[in-house]
Amino acid sequence: MAELIDALPGIELPVGEVTARLATMWDGGPASASAEFRASQMNLVLHFGLDVSAEQARERFETVLQFAQRYPSRIIVLCPSKEVGDGSMSAKLFSQCYIGESHREMCCCEALLLGYKSEDCGYLSNQVSVWLEPDLPTYHWFSGVPGKRIESYFENLLIGVRRCVYDSSCETEDLSKLDWPSATSASDLAKARLLPVRQAVGQFLSGYKIESLCHGLKRVTVSHDDSMSGEGQRLMEWIKDCLGECNKCTDCAAAKAEFSTVNCDTSECSLCLEWEYDDDRYFQWRKFSDGSLGEIQAYLGKSKEIIPTRVKPLAPEQALSEALFF
Repeated sequence: MAELIDALPGIELPVGEVTARLATMWDGGPASASAEFRASQMNLVLHFGLDVSAEQARERFETVLQFAQRYPSRIIVLCPSKEVGDGSMSAKLFSQCYIGESHREMCCCEALLLGYKSEDCGYLSNQVSVWLEPDLPTYHWFSGVPGKRIESYFENLLIGVRRCVYDSSCETEDLSKLDWPSATSASDLAKARLLPVRQAVGQFLSGYKIESLCHGLKRVTVSHDDSMSGEGQRLMEWIKDCLGECNKCTDCAAAKAEFSTVNCDTSECSLCLEWEYDDDRYFQWRKFSDGSLGEIQAYLGKSKEIIPTRVKPLAPEQALSEALFF
């Protein structure tokens, strides 16, 4: 049976030889060049679950490589095995240099891949600690790892990790409900991808006072297609947070408004936000399914407006940086 680690690039090595090979891997070139282009700013652990497909693994691996070209990182990839084994581990070492428009623009990326069969958290934590760059911040990206399994890592593998990230549009359970050590311990890639949406919607609504936006508000609905379920949930949370300061008042309509997140009943749009009022006012923003185009239709007491919007999606590595750092 092909294992997940087999779907990813790299040179197969005994686990114990990886760090030694890594230390000599760049020998043969100028010492100054090696130090300059390999300097890391952080450790980034990409942690797969058993049900992640080979295609998904390659896609996420490419994302962390793209990310490391902008934020030089020691990449560690954890690949569980579906076979029940004796706890043995396998390893790969991947390295590649990327050259920009000028030869002076160069970045050397390296990734250490670990295949493991044991479900003992201690074994995994010990091996990862050996591979981490010391004295650098560590970040952890979970992909397809069950929530209960993640919680079992809190006391070993995740000790000292600055932030964990996950993608709620891909996960089968809501990882935001886990008992994370702190409110800033975890971040959702779906929320990060909403940055252009928050900017477009926020820029329009900033032209109105919060009191007028809340007055008479009856219903807020977020609709999403199957591929943007995480974005739908995070968009609703953002709207509630924006209205929060006003709807603390018991007589504020927003405090009594109905909030709901539903699946789209049309293929025309992939994400939609609608506000309904007790009079003829309304607000609607939607992102069309094809491309990056969207549209705002609104009447909030001044005049009816129809405004085309462009919501350029963040590249996967941009969304990852947004989730990790902000």
